[in-house]
Amino acid sequence: MLNIGKLRRGGENYYLNSVARGVEDYYLGSGEAPGYWLASGAAALGLQGEVGENELRNVLRGAMPASGTQLVKAARGERVPGFDLTFLAPKSVALLHELGSKEASNEVVNAHDAAVRTALDYLERHASGARRGKAGKTSIGSKGFIAAAFRHRTSRAGDPLLHTHVLVANLIQGSDGKWGALDAKHLYRHAKTAGFLYQAQLRKELTRRLGVEWTPVRKGAADIEGIEREVIRAFSKRRVEVEAVLAERALGSTRREREVAALTTRQAKDYSVSPQRLLPEWREKADQLGLTEDVLERTLERTRDAGLTRTEVAAINDRLAAPEGLTEQQSAFTRRDAIQGLCGHLQQGADVAEVEAMADAFLASDLVIPLAAREGGVTQVDSQRVSEGRISSSSAEPVYSTAEMLSVEHRVVERALERRLDGVGLAEPFALQTAIARRPTLFDDQQAMVTRLTTSGLGVEVVVGKAGAGKTFALDAAREAWEMSGHPVIGCALAARAAQELQSGSGIQSYTIDSLLMDLDDPRSGGLPNDSVLVVDEAGMVGTRKLASVFHHADRANAKVVLVGDDRQLPEIQAGGAFRGIKNRLPAIELSEVRRQPFGWEREALDLIREGRSKEAVAEYSDRGRVHVATSAEETRRQLVADWWTPHDEPERGVMIAAGRWGVAAVDERGGA
Repeated sequence: MLNIGKLRRGGENYYLNSVARGVEDYYLGSGEAPGYWLASGAAALGLQGEVGENELRNVLRGAMPASGTQLVKAARGERVPGFDLTFLAPKSVALLHELGSKEASNEVVNAHDAAVRTALDYLERHASGARRGKAGKTSIGSKGFIAAAFRHRTSRAGDPLLHTHVLVANLIQGSDGKWGALDAKHLYRHAKTAGFLYQAQLRKELTRRLGVEWTPVRKGAADIEGIEREVIRAFSKRRVEVEAVLAERALGSTRREREVAALTTRQAKDYSVSPQRLLPEWREKADQLGLTEDVLERTLERTRDAGLTRTEVAAINDRLAAPEGLTEQQSAFTRRDAIQGLCGHLQQGADVAEVEAMADAFLASDLVIPLAAREGGVTQVDSQRVSEGRISSSSAEPVYSTAEMLSVEHRVVERALERRLDGVGLAEPFALQTAIARRPTLFDDQQAMVTRLTTSGLGVEVVVGKAGAGKTFALDAAREAWEMSGHPVIGCALAARAAQELQSGSGIQSYTIDSLLMDLDDPRSGGLPNDSVLVVDEAGMVGTRKLASVFHHADRANAKVVLVGDDRQLPEIQAGGAFRGIKNRLPAIELSEVRRQPFGWEREALDLIREGRSKEAVAEYSDRGRVHVATSAEETRRQLVADWWTPHDEPERGVMIAAGRWGVAAVDERGGA
């Protein structure tokens, strides 16, 4: 696993204070191992071996390590000193490190350090761009990271946890020779892949050095075979604490909710409690759980590093190219995705160089189809700009798909075109007139939308509109016209909340698309009602294979399918470029006028967000006094509640929005319920 976060000003004190003051202290257990320099940028500055306190502080403030001469201009706001990349070994590896023999423990440390170095090398080759140009929008190559690594042995809860913090300075020398800030977006983009590679290299190293076997890989990581899950959980107090908070507050298990729960339960690390002092307690606890020294010894020398045969590699490639492989959750994928997919199938691990070579061979095989600019919005690699050095090669990622996935997309789009003359979902003229007359606030484009939907007869119809354009209100009129004409109307959306909003806003009985398809796939359900209308809301987020299933059931019932969404809103959560493809081939109905926002500048700001220009949109809101910045999350919540209680001239009270159920609960506790 690899966690990444911004380093706060003075954040280096945590790592410097935990370091043993001398080699003797480390081996006596009174501190962690001294930090060490690594990466090309550090070597170019002559930084090698043990990290010096003054040198580290200088590079983190953007200065030369020895002289302290400033290399970058002071930022207008608070400058980010660097980034903390935390490489965490699986819990079973940490237990072998602390409770195993001295020889095994040393090999674990060596394997861990080697895996950290190779994973960081991957990041340096693919994510060490330098920022140039206005607002740092242009990325160029660099001479590598300036990084300092600090290896720790325990968690904040006092459990064994072998991990290394790699502090990457926000200071980098570009290929043009100038110093500047790191282009951190590449760091975040490649962090997950680097974490997978760290785990694969670690498994390979320990298989090679100690002959351990591994459990199946889950989310890129695996545990040592022979160390039971009950033992691992018993030594995972932090995980138990986080899960307790999630359960107590009836929260989900999204990454964001788990991060917030982790921060809530986080305690300051007690430097006075060393791993050496905790070791007797760990050994006693492990013995009680059955993890004795003999059991740990039996986890070793169980296998040898035999490597992969061509047949095994071919089988892995076939699984990656299958519907349940790389295109299960997305219609197109990158080299990063291929690397992650490979790591998930390499149970005994592999060297980083080996994994990258396998990924490149897979992408060049007949199983994969490279994509350039195509319908659906995949961007072609700008090779000219790369060759001119105006952007780094890591800025422009080629995308790929499989023949099977593209075949599914093609069939979905072609089926939508074939149904143009079906003559389904036709409303009686009187029903249409009545539905529109009962809604005098419908604008001309909304009336045109209702008329088109209920009179065109197309088997598949596409409605495209910005958020707030009135699509749902217009669908309410179409629903009434259809129902008055004897056509049952059913709705669905990817998320339960979206389905609820569709139902409350349009009066259409709605479900999640998964629950609807599960019901329709049941032979006992009878399928969709004949001559019905099925409205798929937020269709741009629905995967191609799900749309294919929807079309299949609609065909059987001679039902009309209405795809509603915004092809520029969000990328598909599951595999799917079909919505854009259909929209580009059929005469789509478009609502372009936003009516939810009364002021023109608000509508323009929403357009900026829709175009991906979020910084400009936030600046627009900030200039008009709509953005208030607090110094902490707690201050933000208290101010949010205070503003909500403050009376205003508007007849309706304002709305508070929080990120996830955890945020809602936190606001409620402060008086917002």
